[in-house]
Amino acid sequence: MNQPTASARDILGVPVLPPGNVSASITKVRARLRRAVDGMAPPPVQILETLFGALEHRVLVALCELEVPDHIRRPVPLGELAGAVGADPVRLERLVRFAAARGWLRLDRRGRVRATGVTRFLRNDHPGGWRAWVDFAGAPEITAAIAALSPTSDQDDVFAHRNGAPFFAWMADHPDRWAVFDQAMAAGARMHALALAAALDWTTTRRICDVGGGTGDLLVTLLDLLPEAEGTVLDLPGVVARAIEHPRLRSVAGDAFTSVPPGHDSYLLVNVVHDWSDADATRILEQVARAAAGARIVVVENDHPAAPYDRVATGADILMGALTNGGRERTAEELAAIAREAGVTLVASTRLASGDWAHELR
Repeated sequence: MNQPTASARDILGVPVLPPGNVSASITKVRARLRRAVDGMAPPPVQILETLFGALEHRVLVALCELEVPDHIRRPVPLGELAGAVGADPVRLERLVRFAAARGWLRLDRRGRVRATGVTRFLRNDHPGGWRAWVDFAGAPEITAAIAALSPTSDQDDVFAHRNGAPFFAWMADHPDRWAVFDQAMAAGARMHALALAAALDWTTTRRICDVGGGTGDLLVTLLDLLPEAEGTVLDLPGVVARAIEHPRLRSVAGDAFTSVPPGHDSYLLVNVVHDWSDADATRILEQVARAAAGARIVVVENDHPAAPYDRVATGADILMGALTNGGRERTAEELAAIAREAGVTLVASTRLASGDWAHELR
């Protein structure tokens, strides 16, 4: 099924995509303001607020499981909302008050629940698709792995220890959960496609290969913005079987550890390298380099500065520790070292509006 062209408003809730350096500056300002606001509270309050933050995950998941965001299309009295979602009014009020204090929705003086921008992005029918992240991250296999994180653990693969198999092998045995994971990845992929289209030069690119590109959402979004280009998405057979259709998109079932389709001008690896240990990441880049034969290789990864400030990037690093065996966010220097082992060179790094970096290898 062909999808409508994505826009910055649909994907990120902003009218236009800001330049990468502007986006980074905004993130830094937000971090400073957050630290300043947090610092206004005495240390015991900061400790309690942080501990109560552990409840945010569960409350957000619970509200989405009840499909509360989907039922707030107008100001809704709390009792009416409880009836619509089949919840106990007293218990729902507690969740709603918690959510209102965090801006996920509003509760006015008349006891009516109102939508915010976050509410709209949590609806099942929102074009951004970010609701899938709640469905993915709230699942028991994910929460079990996160709960087992410890710097003193002797388990290299926490997810496998708690769930009986490594992440991708476990997902292959649970196709319903893998479909949800695909949807979550697709939300981020559309965001990355907008950022890549705006930040990089595509004037000489006619064929793009997205390695580990999931169901093709990134490439479809990018191809809609690059009408002269065509693309190939490479992923495991169970994934590309669910790939969306596009007249200029070809889906290839395969394994990037063993082979990558040759003959493309640009090869993309978007949030792929951080899934793997240094040794495995090198193996993937070796296969890409062999297929690229001098073409551009673009690796998109989170920022990993010496002074951490981005909550999304630092959170992603912790999540990699919970879900993968050796996966992590890396600095540009660490990525360059892996690239050299694979026989390619880091030649440029471009800040993206998404907050990530696009590292160009040759």
